[in-house]
Amino acid sequence: MERASPPRPVWFGIAALALAALAAAYAFHRGRLSAGLDVAGVTIERREMLTKVARLEKQNSELGAKVAELEMARRLDREAYGQVERSIGELQSQLSRQSEDLAFYRSIVSPEDGIQGLRIQRFDIQPGSAAREFVLKLTLIQAMRHESLASGLAQVVLHGMQGDRPARYSVGELLGRPRAELPFSFRYFQTLEQPVTLPEGFQAFEAEVQVRSSKLRFPLQQSFPWKVANGAAL
Repeated sequence: MERASPPRPVWFGIAALALAALAAAYAFHRGRLSAGLDVAGVTIERREMLTKVARLEKQNSELGAKVAELEMARRLDREAYGQVERSIGELQSQLSRQSEDLAFYRSIVSPEDGIQGLRIQRFDIQPGSAAREFVLKLTLIQAMRHESLASGLAQVVLHGMQGDRPARYSVGELLGRPRAELPFSFRYFQTLEQPVTLPEGFQAFEAEVQVRSSKLRFPLQQSFPWKVANGAAL
């Protein structure tokens, strides 16, 4: 007895299922291919990024070394510049001192005014070691005439204000010996130094110097403003 064949609609259903399975398989295969292509692209991009990072790291390292080199050069240049400036300053100070010394000795050997004999060269005031103490420095020279000694006495009188009244003190009075004067004896020059302490409340504004010697027909007299070296208080 012959087996009956399935109805036609059943064959259509089986065929549809087979086609759906083939379509699903094809889609899965295309998806895998697409995923594979994406992985390859990501790998390539990652390799390029790593190459770029390595290149930038190398450039940064080179730039860092260059900056360090420039910093070192700048520091050396600054130190060299400072050393040159100090050397120039020292040379200028030395030149100034030598110029002063040259002018001083020229005034002894051949003064510009051509006047020979004993003269007052300069008067300086320097701060002392105690409050209101000062060192008076009087420099005398003998210009052109050096065949004999120049000797005599020098007196210094300070003029100023004692409170609201004018006042004057001689060096002798400040030393407690009112008649005392400063003796000198030299052939070329001599600097007389005398520390004094100003009375409380006395403010000096001028120093009057008088020099007497047997070589002079009349005493030398000259006034100097009270100007303390280094700007010390009066």
